[in-house]
Amino acid sequence: MVINWHAFKEHKEAMPLLIFDIAMLALISLSLLWLLIDSLLINTGIGILLSQQAPHLVLAYEKNWHPHLKLYDTLFTLFLLFELVIRWGWAIYKQTYHRWFFYPFVHWYDVLACLPNLQFLRLLRLVSVFYRLHKLGILLIGTRLVRFAKKYYSIVLEEISDRIVLNVLEGIQKELKTNNPVASELREKVLNPQKTIITQWFANRISHFVDISYQKHEQELAIYLNQLTYHAISHNQEWQQLKRRLPFVGGLIEQELNAVVSSLVNDMAQTILKDLSHKDNAALHDLANAAFDTFTLSDEQLDVAIEKIAIDAIEIIKKQVAVQQWKLDEENEKK
Repeated sequence: MVINWHAFKEHKEAMPLLIFDIAMLALISLSLLWLLIDSLLINTGIGILLSQQAPHLVLAYEKNWHPHLKLYDTLFTLFLLFELVIRWGWAIYKQTYHRWFFYPFVHWYDVLACLPNLQFLRLLRLVSVFYRLHKLGILLIGTRLVRFAKKYYSIVLEEISDRIVLNVLEGIQKELKTNNPVASELREKVLNPQKTIITQWFANRISHFVDISYQKHEQELAIYLNQLTYHAISHNQEWQQLKRRLPFVGGLIEQELNAVVSSLVNDMAQTILKDLSHKDNAALHDLANAAFDTFTLSDEQLDVAIEKIAIDAIEIIKKQVAVQQWKLDEENEKK
């Protein structure tokens, strides 16, 4: 690995942060190395073996270094928190993200690495800084090493994020299964405040649907109404009795009657459909309001069904999240 100092000239504006990145690489590496050595010597069988082979070294470490580990790690953690705030402020100043509060969510591993017993997440920060500096041409690293680091960085990141998402989803499922009034809260706090917008949208969609459907099926509707009119007149008992009394002109009158009634029915249907296709039709808004009120009425069976749908949907999402995508990528590469 080589530092390309000439590359700093291309990034003069961000040079202080880049130099700071290199310093952070050294500090995080030393911190992780110390934590690893301390864990090996104090908490594993390696420390026991070394204490038998070189007891003076282990005793010297336990006396001179181990007692100060927590203090220095705490100071370094405070330094990381300060550095996190500085970078957050820089991201806000440069408008790096869409919203000012996005930074800690994007760099969640930096935040979690400041918590007790999660110092191992500093390794993700180490890899991300390595990769960023390599991408900028400041750190010249072998291609194989970059691929190796990128691959296992992605694996660790996916495994950790998947575990977090699964825990959150399982927590939501438990809340739903404890008979919490989720459905009623959805109606009262989510749907009801948006009633005006929802009913307006629903009425407009009905209007649009009616308009499009009528334009596409105008001829079919006219034929259907003509057939319906002919069937209604030809099977009307009062008209058939009257037709028998008019043996010579009954058929002609029936034809004229069919034409007149069909025309009236078609005109009425066209008028009704055109009225319904208007966006500001009051009847459509009344219909949408009635439909919304009916849908949001409290119903025990519907509440149970909504909660069951939510639980089943979360279960499907959990199965998808649990898929180890990095394994699938490896299998695809082998093919």
